[in-house]
Amino acid sequence: MVKNKDKVASGHRKDPAWKYSTQVDVGGDKTYVYLKCNYCDKVVKGGVTRMKEHLSGSHKNVAPCSKVPDAVREEIKSYMNKSTTSKHLAQKQFEDRVDAGSYYGSERSIRDSSSSMKPISSRGARGPMDHYMVDTSEDRPSTTQKMAPENAREARRRVCKDIGRFFYENAIPFNVATSPAYYNMIRSVGAFGRGFKPPTMYDLRTWILKEELESTDKSIEEIKKTWAQTGVTIMSDGWSDIKHRSLINILINNPYGTVFLRSIEASDQVKDAEFIFRLLDSIVDEVGEHLVVQIVTDNASSYKAAGNKLMEKRKHLYWTPCAAHCIDLILEKLGDLPQHKNALTKAKKITKFIYNHSWILALMRKFSKKEILRPAATRFATAYLTLESMLDARQPLEAMFTSTQWLSCAWAKKAEGKEIRKIVLNDRFWQSVLYAITTTRPLVHVLRMVDAEKKPAMGFIYNAMDEAKEMIASNLGGSEGSFREIWNIIDDRWELQLHRHLHAAGYYINPQYQYAENKSTNPEIKLRLYHCMDRLISDATERSNADLQLVPFRNKEGFFGLQQAKDTIAKRSPVEWWIQFGDGTPELQRFAVKVLGLTCSSSGCERNWSTYNQVHTKRRNRLSTLRMNSLVYIMYNRRLRDRNLKKKGLMDDEDPLLCDDVASDDEWFVDDEVEVMPSELLDEDLNVDFFDGLKASTSTTTQEQIKKGI
Repeated sequence: MVKNKDKVASGHRKDPAWKYSTQVDVGGDKTYVYLKCNYCDKVVKGGVTRMKEHLSGSHKNVAPCSKVPDAVREEIKSYMNKSTTSKHLAQKQFEDRVDAGSYYGSERSIRDSSSSMKPISSRGARGPMDHYMVDTSEDRPSTTQKMAPENAREARRRVCKDIGRFFYENAIPFNVATSPAYYNMIRSVGAFGRGFKPPTMYDLRTWILKEELESTDKSIEEIKKTWAQTGVTIMSDGWSDIKHRSLINILINNPYGTVFLRSIEASDQVKDAEFIFRLLDSIVDEVGEHLVVQIVTDNASSYKAAGNKLMEKRKHLYWTPCAAHCIDLILEKLGDLPQHKNALTKAKKITKFIYNHSWILALMRKFSKKEILRPAATRFATAYLTLESMLDARQPLEAMFTSTQWLSCAWAKKAEGKEIRKIVLNDRFWQSVLYAITTTRPLVHVLRMVDAEKKPAMGFIYNAMDEAKEMIASNLGGSEGSFREIWNIIDDRWELQLHRHLHAAGYYINPQYQYAENKSTNPEIKLRLYHCMDRLISDATERSNADLQLVPFRNKEGFFGLQQAKDTIAKRSPVEWWIQFGDGTPELQRFAVKVLGLTCSSSGCERNWSTYNQVHTKRRNRLSTLRMNSLVYIMYNRRLRDRNLKKKGLMDDEDPLLCDDVASDDEWFVDDEVEVMPSELLDEDLNVDFFDGLKASTSTTTQEQIKKGI
């Protein structure tokens, strides 16, 4: 186990207070850090938090520094305020997610409740859990006997032990305790008070399941009401679960959220173009052809053939390949280039060696401030994201393999250890890593945009891909010979598979590009725009009106000339901007909202792939088909709603690819607040795809290295 002071010293160096203080070793087995101020030499115990209070002059817990420069004091104050604000926002966001799914004990339920409800408890003690509990009794007796604080603490300990035993005996993953539904359950039980009779197994599988299904339907009904305004995308993705069952997820997306429709087991079907066509065609009928703007699937040949066949039958919708899948295939192809392959192969050897041996892993953590392998939500481009993390840890890795601890260990004398040390200390390896990152980072940026679903990407992907290619060329010095091979790989996928009419139309009607000084004048953009208008606007008169309304939009006339419209182009999403300022051009407004509200990726189908596995376990294999489908429907839609609420609270500098929790089926074991990769993910037979699921870890140092180029 790592002591707290070691953890603090190695894990939180981003805090600016470390620059203006020095850690002091006072001896003994202390669990906190002693720091000496670089300005007044005062030794402060209690860690970097107390040092920040000392440097900022907060007069809280420690005397202020009298010699600290004003610039440093303001820097520390600014950092403390930002940290406090972030914590408050995170807490507020979590509380909103809790209240969004509450049945009992929320403010709304209190207003709707009768005065005959029971009080929370007769003991009247206030504890940490009281933040999540509400007294529903308006006329609570003032003579309630309060419990002494020490007795309240002991009572809470007993309650927590009972809760813990429930987790342990039923093998429930610990990360379930981060679920808003968990807090709602505890809050509701506490609000009911003594004498609560828990539901039986029969209750859970009958009337409670039925009512939760109805509640889920009601929660997604609000999203369905917006479908007529924006149109929808049908997203489909096929996959095989751990029992090799062939499953196809069907989801419906628009700017207001994603709705899970169903998961179809197709194990007994040949998933050829004809089967997929019939399936997608039936979904279009179910949703309503007048609502469907596009269907997004992966790029497999059977899906492509089915999509084209569907477009022949349905004249007013598009089939579009998944942009995230296309970019991932580009990155996979780039991985075959000699320098990329060299970097990826050797990086794999290093990570397997370190994470397969506990002593070496502990030594690496001693030298490095962060993990090389870190779980992430994205399933795409994680090999290159991991290379960034490894490049960021270059100096600690080099220090580790030249340290006396390494040189004196048994592994240093073995062939495998010698080989890994040689790789880490080889400048040519790091040059290949830097080259791989330099030539793929712009593509990963596009992938982050289309895969994150933070905002509809249809209005941005056309320009983003062009900018990515130009950035790669610039990173390689601008010489065509240096980037032509990479451009050819990109074009093979982008031009032949991904480059669609909808992408060009989204670029043209996106005000962020239409009103930009450097907007593209390529005639293919306008040509593709008109192809989209012909297909998506079925009425000839409406289509003609929309065409005429392009002129005031392009010339900033009417609503488009308002100062508010000009000032909020970058502040509003393109969909919101058109809804706000497109009233003078109603036909064009309807068309723009439908196109700009489209997603470019079907990755939402994959994010919750373990939902089906969690329901269809060996323990539950006697569930009826109806109950099983109901459980999947409830779980999937609740997770989609929760993820949408999370994204609304994302800060501008937060990476949306890293915001999702790791699925409980793939729970990562936590030791001293450091996440460790499960051993099964480090099997000897793994190929480069073992990077899948890793989190990006990019520092300023890495960014500066990439800017310098090779």
